[in-house]
Amino acid sequence: MFIIESVNSNLWAKKQEKFGQYFWLPLSQHLDDTRYIAERLWELWLSEGQRQLIIYSLSEPVEDIAKKLISFLGAIHDLGKATPAFQAKESFPRKKDLDLQLLERLEKGGFIGITQAILPSSRMSPHALAGQTILSWHGVGDDIGSIVGGHHGKPIDQKKQYIKQYAFSENYFQEDSPEKSIYQKWKRIQTDVINWALKISGFNSVEELPKISQKGQIILSGLLIMADWIASNEDYFPLIGIEEMKIKYPEIRYTSGWKKWIKSYQWEPEYYSVPQELYEKRFGFKEPHNIQKTFTDIIEQSAGSEIFILEAPMGIGKTEAALIGVEQLAKKTGRNGLFFGLPTQATSNGIYPRIYSWLNKISKEFDENLPIRLAHGKAALNDDFSSLARNINIDEERKDSIFVNEWFSGRKTTALDDFVVGTVDQFLLLALKQKHLALRHLGFSKKVIIIDEVHSYDAYMSQYLERALEWMGAYEVPIIILSATLAADSRKRLIESYIKGKGFKKTEVEVQAGAYQTDAYPIITYTDGKQVKQVSHTGTLKENEVTVQVEKIDEEAVHSLIDILSKQDGIIGIIVNTVKRSQDLAKYCIEKYDEETVELLHSNFIATDRTKKEENLLKMIGKNAKRPKHKIIIGTQVIEQSLDIDFDVLISDLAPMDLLLQRVGRLHRHKIDRPKNHKTPKLYVIGTDDQLAFEEGSKYIYGGYLLARTQYFLKDSINLPTQISTLVQNVYGNKEIVFEPEVQKEYLEMKKKNKEAIQQKKRKANTFRIARPAGASIRRNTIIGWLDSSVINQSEERAYAQVRDINETIEVIALKKVEDGYGLFNEEVNLSHEIDDFNISKEIAKHTLRLPFALSYPKVIDETIDLLEKENERTLKDWQNQSWLRGSLGIIFDENNQYRLNGYLLTYDTKYGLTYDKEEKNGKV
Repeated sequence: MFIIESVNSNLWAKKQEKFGQYFWLPLSQHLDDTRYIAERLWELWLSEGQRQLIIYSLSEPVEDIAKKLISFLGAIHDLGKATPAFQAKESFPRKKDLDLQLLERLEKGGFIGITQAILPSSRMSPHALAGQTILSWHGVGDDIGSIVGGHHGKPIDQKKQYIKQYAFSENYFQEDSPEKSIYQKWKRIQTDVINWALKISGFNSVEELPKISQKGQIILSGLLIMADWIASNEDYFPLIGIEEMKIKYPEIRYTSGWKKWIKSYQWEPEYYSVPQELYEKRFGFKEPHNIQKTFTDIIEQSAGSEIFILEAPMGIGKTEAALIGVEQLAKKTGRNGLFFGLPTQATSNGIYPRIYSWLNKISKEFDENLPIRLAHGKAALNDDFSSLARNINIDEERKDSIFVNEWFSGRKTTALDDFVVGTVDQFLLLALKQKHLALRHLGFSKKVIIIDEVHSYDAYMSQYLERALEWMGAYEVPIIILSATLAADSRKRLIESYIKGKGFKKTEVEVQAGAYQTDAYPIITYTDGKQVKQVSHTGTLKENEVTVQVEKIDEEAVHSLIDILSKQDGIIGIIVNTVKRSQDLAKYCIEKYDEETVELLHSNFIATDRTKKEENLLKMIGKNAKRPKHKIIIGTQVIEQSLDIDFDVLISDLAPMDLLLQRVGRLHRHKIDRPKNHKTPKLYVIGTDDQLAFEEGSKYIYGGYLLARTQYFLKDSINLPTQISTLVQNVYGNKEIVFEPEVQKEYLEMKKKNKEAIQQKKRKANTFRIARPAGASIRRNTIIGWLDSSVINQSEERAYAQVRDINETIEVIALKKVEDGYGLFNEEVNLSHEIDDFNISKEIAKHTLRLPFALSYPKVIDETIDLLEKENERTLKDWQNQSWLRGSLGIIFDENNQYRLNGYLLTYDTKYGLTYDKEEKNGKV
């Protein structure tokens, strides 16, 4: 091993005071640690598909050159620490003795004057930028320079940032005169580091370094950040005592550090000559049905690096088909992981056990433990996932072969894990300008991607989805999209985004006739190189056809309709568009009938109460449940999104057609014997209006335009599943419709507002979206400016909100006053004195509650948070010492279940959830 000349052993990379003792790490050692980890990541962690992506991003697409480049990047990444600006940097927290000892060591090594050096502009040359600058002075291009300059999460915004560093020569050479010996000494030491990095990685000069395309730079940036983080983890690569000058046994250090980090070998998918056999192996199916078989055959015949969109009815087995597709595509494209994205935390939690079961069978067949991760804001509170994370011991035999690698538990590292189930935000964030974005691109380029329930994504989210698909196309990552049905225009944009990312021009692409406009159903649309193809299965689901009777009713008739239906046996489902409407209906029904008859579910329950309610509903009216004779189930959109429950009859607010059909999917969902009055499925729709004067809450959420078109095309019956696509295409398509003259003016105004809203969403999204892949563009073929944005340092929570275009909400932990402290609702046990107990603080953390929009809209949100923080400082200060509660805001409802906040009286009821009333100035409601 070629060692940097001895003087370099005086340069420090890390320093720290711990337990009253001083520790440090020589720069030469940290560079070598990172080089070693980068090489191991190339060999043992990257997928074959990623290695090929990197190789073919080089000017000389040769594997050996790619391996040498990885080594060089690790060895050179902290070059900027070989500067007086960094070496004179104070420790944090400030330890004068530690700083002085290291500076005096540099003095003895020939860096005369460093202990007294005054560098007034040292902050203008952070070490990542300094590294890029020094490389540029030595003739290294912007491609490699930008990777080094961006290894702390963000490449520079403009080339002039490093060009301007000439003005801060003292930061690099301690003096500004090249004639001074100390200037030459620093210059020589920087050249020595570069020469060492070249030699140890196998290059003879900077001229031998390859050129790298933009997409290669991004993946390599992610890999370098990852290698640096692992090498900087003191559990793997500890610091040494201040009196020590070097590591005694570096080879043992390297192998020991790597073994502590690596937890499993990479999944290598098997090849099955008859992929249909997998359905029995994984799911116990004797034989896949026709749609599943066709989907599997299409993937089998494909090259693999394509996008596949499967549109089919709810409950038809799309998930199983997609998971078999993952195994096929992983084998074809050299991927070794999966991301499965869904719209909500609830849907992610719902699919998690199914993915776990599938992966467990693969893991046992592969005879190797494989890692899984649930990725959303409350994943740690999911008992299935957290118990797996807590109990793992890979040195013991386990009944299951799945584990959780805690290194990937951070929000920045989650996407790097091999098998990830989570909310779609994780995928959408690929397109958001955010620090350390290269890590997310690295993680997703490793996997096969499944995005489910795409029909749930609005125009704003779609901007991020489409840009993320472009980048996946650029990386040749296979994509599977699942939907009950897509609007034709959405289908077209998703396909075109992926194709665009692969670098194909529109004129080069051959689209099968009707592929973007057909309303055939079920249907599979996919790319095959430069071709867009489609296979439909119209008529294959005849045995499952059902006709739903539709009746439009006035708002005033709802109560009398419920009265009529309640005199018969059966489960009445009522889905409305706002929480307040659901609460008002529930109160009416409870007063009219009794509390036992009525169940209410919406998003404004404490999280634990909502979970219990969902579990109770599944036990009551889920698959194979023992159903009661009569129930009234009232809820909001949370019912349409995730629950596998079954109504005998359905009453629903008017909603856009695709969402209305999702709700209908809960009507006669299972094959069971129905009460005699409900043998035929029937949907009653509230809120239609000939004058298009829709209910204000519904109009606010969905806009009048889509409601008007849905009302127009909604006839007195729906044939499922054959009419699903036709109805959706009618509503979301461009087919002109005409109302009576006096109504037409209102409709055209709605149309105009809808178009303006979509354009506004696009403009807003473009402010924060990364640019599309550079492709062959010379002008944009670096990552300089890739993340240029004023919101780059926003919090993770704000980033999630950004890609969903949601108004920011405030989430609190909701408790109740008990004696002199607080406890959980309905338990009346004072937990405030047991907050140090790990399990109690975790249980408290589960009781989250979303505050109403009235307290969190832009004009009042800061004031609300300020009031909550002051109250928490007074009553819940000890929470900041607990890992589960740190950073959380809590509210303690009084004995009457009430809490006053920013002019509102909040009331919590386990039956109705959270309600609120505005207070007058004298405190009265």
